Amino acid sequence: MEKKRIGLIGCGGIMNGAHIPGYLSCPDCEITAIADISPEALKKTGDRLRIPEEHRYLTHRELLSSGLVDAVDIATSNDAHVPIALDALDAGFPVSVEKPIGMDFGESVALLRKSREVGLPVFVCFSWRYMLLPRYMKKLVDDGILGNLYHVYIRCVKDSGLWVGRRLEWRFIEERSGTGVLCDLGSHMFDMIRFFGEELESAYCDRGTIVKRRQKIDSDEWGDVTTDDWSNVNFRLKSGIGANVIISRCVTNEKDTIEFYLVGEKGSLKFISDSSGHHLYQCTGEDCKTNSFVEVKPPEDFKAGGQSRSYIDLLNGHPDEYAAEIYEGMRSQAAVDAAKLSSETGRMITIKELYEMNGLEAPEDLK
Repeated sequence: MEKKRIGLIGCGGIMNGAHIPGYLSCPDCEITAIADISPEALKKTGDRLRIPEEHRYLTHRELLSSGLVDAVDIATSNDAHVPIALDALDAGFPVSVEKPIGMDFGESVALLRKSREVGLPVFVCFSWRYMLLPRYMKKLVDDGILGNLYHVYIRCVKDSGLWVGRRLEWRFIEERSGTGVLCDLGSHMFDMIRFFGEELESAYCDRGTIVKRRQKIDSDEWGDVTTDDWSNVNFRLKSGIGANVIISRCVTNEKDTIEFYLVGEKGSLKFISDSSGHHLYQCTGEDCKTNSFVEVKPPEDFKAGGQSRSYIDLLNGHPDEYAAEIYEGMRSQAAVDAAKLSSETGRMITIKELYEMNGLEAPEDLK
């Protein structure tokens, strides 16, 4: 079996904590080269993976010209996603890129067009799509267990913005991240609305910053935080219903909680991920009279291979049906930008309006 040779670009926490374990579990791929602008990150990841010194690079261009890789995975700061991805596509490599795709909707459109120009895929790391229970939740919805949806509620809250000593990293600087939790966490959540079969039509958003100053990286000086710590977004969906998304990284008593709550004409489904693990609950039929939820689990033959597995399958020419590629990433970025513009103008912003601002008539222009 010929293994796909993967080059990693950006050796930070997301790459080491989420991407690398997935690749190591795939027998049909191998990590053959790495790149990072930080010598310390390069050494730490290189030593972990036993990457030869000569296969570790301080620039992505060196990795792309090394002859050591068949495809790349990009997990850098947001401002570098699209420039690196464009270089990779031009060099002839398929790309996996962390969400959000880029700094704004215009960048995501440029990347989509380049992907189609060169005929190479761009895989987007919407990790919740690749997890077992959210996939089973989607299957139940698709099978009609709820009937028509009436409401979508999503809650994504963490305490990571309150960690003692957390410094002014790139996520807290608008020029490098685009927005704060709105894109960092919201891009996932907005994608999940579409994953469950709905389509976003317009957004109304309010957002703000709780921790307003942080100590700079490698400095005694302090600087202003210019991104949002919390964001509340109300979407009108094309089906005529609404979706409410609550996002924060400054919730004192919750380390990491995700909730997907879908209400339909026949009942409700609720997915919860927290310190106790992942759980899926169902309230249908007679249970609706008492609002009684019962935990449900997928059958043993229902599988989800994970994010890295999905990327490798895409590279091998047999992508799974839920894999997110560049179009899905662009639609999520459109939702982020619409919400951002809404918070800046104080009015509801339609997705159509956002497309028109970028010289497009409708999402279907790029499908």
